[in-house]
Amino acid sequence: MFKNYFKIAWRNIRRNKLHSAIHIFGLAIAFSICILLFLTAYFHLSFDSFHKDKPQLFRTFRHINSAQGPEMSSQMPLPAAAALRTDIPEVETAIVVNMGMPENLSYEEKNLERVVVRTDPDFFEVFNFPVLIGNGSTALSGLQDIALSETTAKAIFGNSDPIGKELKIGRGEDVEYYTVTAVVKDCPKNSSIRFDAVARTESLPNYAQLQNDWGSNGSSVFIKISKNSEPQKVAMKLEPFVEKYYPDQLAQLRADRPDVKESSELLSLDLTNINDVHFSGERSAPKVLVYALMSLGAFILLIACFNFINLNMANSFKRSRELGVRKTLGAYKGQLFMQLWGEAFLLYFFGFMLGLGLASQLIPAFNAQFGGGMEISALFQPSFLAIIFGVFLLVTLIAGGYPALKMANFSLVGVLKGKVSTKRPGALRNSLLVSQFAISSLLICISWIAGQQLDFLREVPIGFEKEQVISIPVGYQQDGRKILARMRNQLVNDPNIVSITGTGGNLGRGLDRVTVRSVVGFDYKQNQVSADWLLADYDFLRTLQIPILKGRDFDPAYATDTINAFVVTESFVKAMGEPDPIGKYFGGEEAGLGNRIIGVIPDFNAYSPSEKAYPIAIHLSASERINYIFLKVKSDNPQMVMEHIAAVWEKLTDNALFKASFLDENLQAWYEGEIIMTTVFGIASAIAIFLSCLGLFAISLMVIELRTKEIGIRKVMGASVNSIVGMISIHFLKLVLLSLLIAVPLAWYAMEIWIENYENRISIDPLTFLGVGTVVIVVALFTVSFHTIKAAIVNPVDSLRTE
Repeated sequence: MFKNYFKIAWRNIRRNKLHSAIHIFGLAIAFSICILLFLTAYFHLSFDSFHKDKPQLFRTFRHINSAQGPEMSSQMPLPAAAALRTDIPEVETAIVVNMGMPENLSYEEKNLERVVVRTDPDFFEVFNFPVLIGNGSTALSGLQDIALSETTAKAIFGNSDPIGKELKIGRGEDVEYYTVTAVVKDCPKNSSIRFDAVARTESLPNYAQLQNDWGSNGSSVFIKISKNSEPQKVAMKLEPFVEKYYPDQLAQLRADRPDVKESSELLSLDLTNINDVHFSGERSAPKVLVYALMSLGAFILLIACFNFINLNMANSFKRSRELGVRKTLGAYKGQLFMQLWGEAFLLYFFGFMLGLGLASQLIPAFNAQFGGGMEISALFQPSFLAIIFGVFLLVTLIAGGYPALKMANFSLVGVLKGKVSTKRPGALRNSLLVSQFAISSLLICISWIAGQQLDFLREVPIGFEKEQVISIPVGYQQDGRKILARMRNQLVNDPNIVSITGTGGNLGRGLDRVTVRSVVGFDYKQNQVSADWLLADYDFLRTLQIPILKGRDFDPAYATDTINAFVVTESFVKAMGEPDPIGKYFGGEEAGLGNRIIGVIPDFNAYSPSEKAYPIAIHLSASERINYIFLKVKSDNPQMVMEHIAAVWEKLTDNALFKASFLDENLQAWYEGEIIMTTVFGIASAIAIFLSCLGLFAISLMVIELRTKEIGIRKVMGASVNSIVGMISIHFLKLVLLSLLIAVPLAWYAMEIWIENYENRISIDPLTFLGVGTVVIVVALFTVSFHTIKAAIVNPVDSLRTE
């Protein structure tokens, strides 16, 4: 019997090639996009899922409510972990995790740049990173012990046993020696904590100054609570903990905010479960965006299902006599249902398998475009396959089963008389068409407004010259100050080089993908000031063409400029409340000590315009690391200059990688999240409108086939081609207009909430929705007109002969 069902289904698919192709092609596209979006969401939602004690693991974060607005940060002082262990009995373990930066690791003649995490001895007891060689519980028992990732160990030691060998970290005279005690499996891509090596917190260069400093925040603190404890009880005990260990900060905040009485409203510590750590970082995708991706996939799949239901229901009128004959010959409803659902299952299976193959081919391109960490192997993981096949069966049962059930329940007498329609035969079809175009219109509105917000952010004045400025990461194998001095000497007479400078942090994100931000707070005459701290070198302002408004620039003629001199922005002066800032001191101004202001410059954006902007304080240093070199060039052929600088770099450095990029390219990374969102929603809206039009194309064909005789009679009675086209098109136009009435308010509400998250944001223009509506209407009318015009110009004699 099932073999017979299969044969009949296959024959019907071959007989209706156009509709079958529309079904399979539409389903394949929908399934492939759905799989990619679900796989992306699955990847993000699976972050840190490999840790065994997830319900007990939490990261602490600070919430500060200052006069300048609320601030949240996961950065904590070093002594916080020990204090949490001591003061809160429910805390089983608390460890510091200093995420660290790339450092120079060397062994014999080999030198590598790798990320070294500094932490406490219990690190491998708290987190489940598999230890391949050695013992995790004793891997960090010594102050100079170090555990290496599998890839790092192989890169340094090859196939030889690394245990017990001595490794150097640092450069020149600033070198520390470590003993390799363990090799750890490489961090999974879905891990919030990533490292190439793990060492003790005590090995931090400035540990002696930080170990008891509650005012310096530079590390994450993770706690593991006991199994029988409730996180709410631990959270309640954090309030007296803040009162005990943050008296100075609370006093400053109370002076700044006398209207706030409760300490917890000024400064509080809260807990984030390990499952949510990935979504609470500065540059992490918010959880709502992950759910939005899942919704996108569901919407696109829904549109494909609506197409399937509509086409099958419309096709049921053409197959009514076949079903009537089968019933007359003794077919039961269940048998008809199985046959019709089997046809639907076969079509869905072809579409699903084609979509699965298409998705597997698109994963590399998808990762390259959107910076994902998905792997093709993830597509075939049992858990993900179970989800996808579950969705497939559910969709097949609903989208294929409903039309099959309706068709199997047709009245035998009505079928044989050709009367199978109900009082409102188009109600379901119209509802599904409205839903399709409402979803499509919603996605188009979202992508359009997101694009406007992105364009607006790009147009925000950044306050410095970004064109023809080259940024070169020095790397951690080189001494940035020495390289900067050599490059100045080498390029001093080069006519294409305007100026050269060095900085501690990049502007935007270059090829090294590193961003460093340091926010420092202090009091100045009862005013609390928080500012971005930028390390620069001579000619920084000249290179970026930032003018001096008051005072002067840094000058080698003044020896004290490298000790305590600062150039600050106008907003910094405003926050101080100082009308004449030149020569004034802050951070110790009462004694005439601290940091001295020598110049004032206009405000500029050192970080993304989408983030909260702070005043900026720029300082020099004779000892702090120069991590980036900026060169302002002038040439009609910047690429030629880049190649020349690359040759100079190779000559002046010890074969260090040349990862230079232009500053305007680096700044594009500021808008990475917005670019991804706009692109994803743009692609999704294009696919959604395409699938909707595909369904509309097929439905309009079915409707015209059913009304062929009507069209012929109208033409005989004198109806013009225009009137017939208008008669058929106006019906679909009403449905599209109704879908817009549903989509526009939803899009307006959703995007108003989204843009509220931006410091610089647009006002949504009603004309945007008018433009979207016009596009959707034109596309829909163009789709319908293909069949309507063709039907309207057919000879009425041929139309009346149609059976």
